[in-house]
Amino acid sequence: MATPIDLTAEPVDDIRCKFILSRPVEKPGVTVYSAQEDAADSPVAQAVLGISGIEQVIVSGNVLTVVKSDPAVSWSVLEPQVRYAVNTGAARQEESATPGPEPADDDAIYGVVEEILRTQVNPVVAQHGGKIELIDVQDATVIVRLMGGCHGCGMATVTLRQGVEATLKRAIPGLKGVRDVTDHASGANPYYASDAS
Repeated sequence: MATPIDLTAEPVDDIRCKFILSRPVEKPGVTVYSAQEDAADSPVAQAVLGISGIEQVIVSGNVLTVVKSDPAVSWSVLEPQVRYAVNTGAARQEESATPGPEPADDDAIYGVVEEILRTQVNPVVAQHGGKIELIDVQDATVIVRLMGGCHGCGMATVTLRQGVEATLKRAIPGLKGVRDVTDHASGANPYYASDAS
């Protein structure tokens, strides 16, 4: 399980903010990412670029400089989203370093997924009052339900695709994907309110 990363925000100007991280998230050097597809080697940068309105991420050791497209959007609004994205990306990065065995069938996949959710995914989403419940595995597709702060959360799709699904696919070769059966419209207390609400 990844140790949570603490962030300190130091706004530079209306569109740039430096985030000082409690530990480095990449190899030494400076790397600039302007699109998610360019950040395949950096789960942290990829997760931050998944935030609406973020157009560039510069990573240098334990300093993350984030560039937003709209100067009117306050860094106080974006900071918790960046914090969440950094920790989700760091958890994915840590998991990718130690891929698990290749399960033979849906029952074997179920056991691996159950362990990954219990030890790696749910401790991270629990920091935001959420939980991801494993419902079933059918034809190499994992079926889950989001609960608590994840239920109806505006970042649920990012969490599922960039966090949960990416982590599971690295650990389980041949996994087809993750299907969410949550009725997000009925979420009573989402961690991030959906734009539609």
